[in-house]
Amino acid sequence: MQLFYSKEIEKLQTLNTEESKHCLKVLRKKKNDNIFVTDGLGNFYECKIKEEIKNELKVEILNKKKTKKKPIIELAISFPKQRIRSEWIIEKATEIGVNIITPIVCEKSERIKINYDRMNKIAISSMKQSLRTYLPIISKMQKFSEFIKKSNLDQKFIAHCKHDSSKEKIKNNKKKSSCILIGPEGDFSDKEIILAKSFQFKTVILNDNRLRTETAAIIACNQLIS
Repeated sequence: MQLFYSKEIEKLQTLNTEESKHCLKVLRKKKNDNIFVTDGLGNFYECKIKEEIKNELKVEILNKKKTKKKPIIELAISFPKQRIRSEWIIEKATEIGVNIITPIVCEKSERIKINYDRMNKIAISSMKQSLRTYLPIISKMQKFSEFIKKSNLDQKFIAHCKHDSSKEKIKNNKKKSSCILIGPEGDFSDKEIILAKSFQFKTVILNDNRLRTETAAIIACNQLIS
């Protein structure tokens, strides 16, 4: 099954130019064919192609289903310097079902800017590929200290590599919302870890081995969701 994305499918009942081109030129869909569309807000639509108007497909909505929303999972992460690794995180976090991805700037961060348009396109593509109906929110980049003070989800975790007698495996209550902090390649600083703890973040261990940023992110998110 091929899933298309239209943010305002219920209001406009159209696919944008890019989605329409893919539908007609690549998949060879035609008038009266049925297609499946999501608005990224948890809704799944079965639609019928009616006509093409100014490079956009006009559709008729036949059925609508709402996907049950689970407790929020937020990944707050200091992205790696290499763009391809950062994009891989967006792709895989979307596939897993992360709801919010927040870029953070730490003392040892190598990346302090991201291309939001490109990241959003990757998230949309991953959502469609994995047949999910919720598009993750990619939040504005924030300083570590600012994010820590504003985070208000039920369960809050920080994963780091330093020796810490309070570290334990993630004890996850799946009925509660969760936030996981993943630091840069050089890890969080002692000051950042202390600050996180003061705002009720629990220190956790993800694996016995030292993990790369993207590996740690996916393992942590999977432990929170599965």
